Amino acid sequence: MIDDLKHIIYRTVLEANRKMAPGDVEKAVARSAGISRKRVRLAIRDLVGTGELRFTYVHGTSFLERSFDRPVRLSKRIVVKPPNTSYRPAPGEVVVDIAGGAAFGNGAHPTTCLALRALDHVFDGDRYVESKAPLNGLDIGTGSGILAIALAMLGVHDVIGIDVDPCAVSEATHNALLNGLADQVSIRNTPLEKLASRFSVIVANIAYLTLKRIAPSLSAGTEENGLLILSGFLEPAAENLRKTYAEQGFRLVREETERGWGCMTLCRSHFKTPSNARWLC
Repeated sequence: MIDDLKHIIYRTVLEANRKMAPGDVEKAVARSAGISRKRVRLAIRDLVGTGELRFTYVHGTSFLERSFDRPVRLSKRIVVKPPNTSYRPAPGEVVVDIAGGAAFGNGAHPTTCLALRALDHVFDGDRYVESKAPLNGLDIGTGSGILAIALAMLGVHDVIGIDVDPCAVSEATHNALLNGLADQVSIRNTPLEKLASRFSVIVANIAYLTLKRIAPSLSAGTEENGLLILSGFLEPAAENLRKTYAEQGFRLVREETERGWGCMTLCRSHFKTPSNARWLC
């Protein structure tokens, strides 16, 4: 019974469309399970004690959130964990070590989770078509480097992560080294407009206004039939982004939302997918 109750609490916190205060979680779970709030409160205490949930504080208000002090599964195959913890991956799993730091992107924010799930989706099954030419990828606003590292672990041969924040460049470089990817993942402060390459897959988890502004640059930087994953925008902005990127030659192939945030996967192709394409768009 206590394990079932803990599972209900954990899913309530994860699946809520907003951050939940402890009292809100108690009330919601007690009502749905038909038990006392005291029992729920004790179960929450156990979940925090074992490191599965944690208290966070924003502007003097406490919230319950998933803890990242232990390995956490963020998609079908991707597990994120602190460097000092052990985890035995199942066949096909991708395990990303992310050290704690100031840079954005340990997986706690919905936009990071959405982008990771989108990456997992496009590299899963028969969506990716093997090609003799190696894939190259770009992560814009790399933060901790989590998405750049995931790109490399999922099969992209050469990955560039860019960020204007010197702290992010330093931490992402460190995280790439932690994961044994220093030769495969290059972290830079190079502006997007100064990158000469075109990329097989680009991921950009950044603010809506920036996503809208750089649409022409992303179109120019995505190879024909290449994929673009956009995250970091709120749901009401999705329609405008779809229109903006359609005008740049992109076609929507997948969309997902979580807690009011959106993520879309787009394919840059005006025409029917060619026979030598890398992706089944």
